[in-house]
Amino acid sequence: MQSGNFTRSYVLHLPPDSSRLRPTPIVIAFHGSPMTAEQMSRITHLSQVADAHGFAVLFPQGYQKSWAVPGGSTPAQQAGIDDVAFVRALLDSAGQLHGLDPMRVVATGISNGGILTELLGCSLSGRLIGIVPVAGLMRRNTAAACAPARPISVFGIHGIDDPVAAYGGVPGTDGFLSFTDTLAFWARVDGCSTTPASAQLSGTGRDNTRVITLTYAGCASGTEVVGYAVKGGGHAWPGGEPIGTTEEMGMTSQQFDTSELIWSFLDRHRPTAQQ
Repeated sequence: MQSGNFTRSYVLHLPPDSSRLRPTPIVIAFHGSPMTAEQMSRITHLSQVADAHGFAVLFPQGYQKSWAVPGGSTPAQQAGIDDVAFVRALLDSAGQLHGLDPMRVVATGISNGGILTELLGCSLSGRLIGIVPVAGLMRRNTAAACAPARPISVFGIHGIDDPVAAYGGVPGTDGFLSFTDTLAFWARVDGCSTTPASAQLSGTGRDNTRVITLTYAGCASGTEVVGYAVKGGGHAWPGGEPIGTTEEMGMTSQQFDTSELIWSFLDRHRPTAQQ
């Protein structure tokens, strides 16, 4: 498809029982950099989860395996790509061509894709019911300019021992909020409580990682803001395949399945209004 001056592509996975008579909800999943849409499908197992639960997955392909977020230095950002416009057009096209439900959309992504997901929460809240950034924090300049059209549900996931995207954030205008500050930002946007309730997830016992849940209460319009902080977890999609070696990326926790969690998140939320 054409977006601006660039030809863009995506991989669409439809569940076996998809039908134009019943619009199919969508998860749009953004790969990290440098990765491909096909790698995102393989690492996350989202296609298999979609088949089990009856939702569609859009795996967009980034320009030169990257996404454009202001303040970044990816090939997409340097080329002047407008990925917000691309995603908006992609959702329009998917609804028209494939009978998907353009108002039941959750955006997720890992690493550079997770950073883009945070930006989309600011820029396309009227088109999304929620975002699930994984190993991707909010840029400070994104936060400074963020003005969502409506409250939006957020489920953030991050490894405390992530060697690539530091859990504690990066200072400077073009840096990143910490994981906890990113959650607190969204809690303010959604009018939630100021302090999250903290607990430890029971987990699967499959490895030595542990998961601390951070849950904000009282959010507006039925939204939620929740975080999973993975002790011992690295730059990874928990429950999925590693995106690199343990030496480079750290541990991929198997204490929960991120893709199943995304389905549960999508299933319990509905759009509050069409825009």
